[in-house]
Amino acid sequence: MKKRIILSLVVFVIILAFITSENFAQTMPTVTVSTNKSSYKPGETGTLTIKFKTAKKVKIPVEPEIEVTLNSTDVEGLGLQPVSSQGEYLNPAQVKYKFKVSSNLTKGSSITISGSVKFGYCNEDSGICKIGTKTFSKTIKIN
Repeated sequence: MKKRIILSLVVFVIILAFITSENFAQTMPTVTVSTNKSSYKPGETGTLTIKFKTAKKVKIPVEPEIEVTLNSTDVEGLGLQPVSSQGEYLNPAQVKYKFKVSSNLTKGSSITISGSVKFGYCNEDSGICKIGTKTFSKTIKIN
């Protein structure tokens, strides 16, 4: 009888762990970054479009605000543009970030815009949210 009770408890714990992990599981979105143009003049402003590809039932919330950090000394970050949302989630799942190319750059050269994006992502069913950080790198030409 004791073995049967212990076995039942073990099976119950395993089932509970599986159900709990399944409900709270969410895959971190992939992030792609593109620029509005492939080449820029020294001193010109541009836009990074940061797109999030999420798994089914995973959404990108408006709050906390997405943070973009640029590591490149050749560009200056000017900030996020207003986001488009449907309720408390981004719709579409993307943001636009303005930057300015340094006026000291040489025509004909190429630079790499690198940095990171920190964002929240939430399971639509459970409401459980996590914070993720992804790095990016994008090369542009100076004309």
